[in-house]
Parts: sequence; structure tokens; C-alpha cells
Amino acid sequence: MGRYEDKIYRDILVARAPNRVTKTLLCINGTLSSNGSGVMSGAFGMDPSGSAEWSSFAAIYDQFRVIGGVLKLASMVPNGSTTVSNSIVAFAYDNDSAATPTTYGQIMQFAEITDVPACWTSGAIKQIPFRRPFLRGQPQSQFVWYDEATPSASPGGLKFYGSGLSNSTSYWSYILEYVVEFQMRA
Repeated sequence: MGRYEDKIYRDILVARAPNRVTKTLLCINGTLSSNGSGVMSGAFGMDPSGSAEWSSFAAIYDQFRVIGGVLKLASMVPNGSTTVSNSIVAFAYDNDSAATPTTYGQIMQFAEITDVPACWTSGAIKQIPFRRPFLRGQPQSQFVWYDEATPSASPGGLKFYGSGLSNSTSYWSYILEYVVEFQMRA
């Protein structure tokens, strides 16, 4: 073979290497609302399979892991609205669990908390970044690769809790961007 053919052959082998990691963004979207008691609580799990692109990546790769992401919030109610309560909703990333918090105390136990007002000036986007713990560029603790066939096995969650809100009100539309790594099983 010539030099050009050798390079093409090497490139094909590298592309098919089982330990090659591909990083991408997978997005989900929706709205966040308060319930009938004026409480907004929940958790975004680290299961990116709700993304429209998930099936394309899952068809190619055997394993995945969510290494972080960002939640982007846009207000659906005007700032200073007399009919809507302008309380605070607290967000925190839990590396281990996606259990829904039921009190502010369950959010306040985390080292990094982002407080977001329920209403703000129209047009501004609030961003809440999160990421797995890393040491020298490598993920730490139980953070391993998960089988693409069981994306719900990926632990952790971006949790949120707020009370004193107006009852049954849609406060925000959101886009959640997961930063996901995929690889073939070695």
C-alpha cells in the first residue's frame, strides 16, 4: 500500500477502536410548574435517553456516562406580576441520587446551591451548570460506564425545591443539556 492508503487504514482503525470516547450534547426540554400547594420540587436524573438523538448514539455505542451539563431556564411569567408569587427555588447537584426533595433542608445539605427567583425580567436566561466530581481530569468515586440499554441506571440528579409559589403555575420553560460520553465496550 502507498502512504495515502496507510493513513486511511490507520484512521479507520482509530475510528473503530473500542476505547475511543465520543463526547456530545444531548438535550431535553419542557416546563417547570408549581403544584396545587405552591411547591415546585423535583430532580432531573442523569438519564439522557429522553433526548431525540439518544437512539442514534445508543445504536452505535455500548456504554455511556453523563459527565455534566447545564440547565437553562426562561421565565414564563412577567417580573412583578401581581398574581404570581416571586419566591426562590433552590437547585443543587447530587452525584448519587435523583430522589425528589421535599424540604429546603434537603437541598441545603449540598456545598454548591444555586438560588433562582421564580420571576425575573423577560428575556434573561438563567443557567445552572453541574458536573460530576473530577480529579486531574478524571471522574471520581463510583462514576463508571453504564450500559446504553439501561440508561436509568446512571446515578445522580439536579434537584430543586421551592415553596410559597402561586398554586398550579407554569413558571419556566427549560432546556437541559447533558454532556455525555459514549464508548464501545472493550
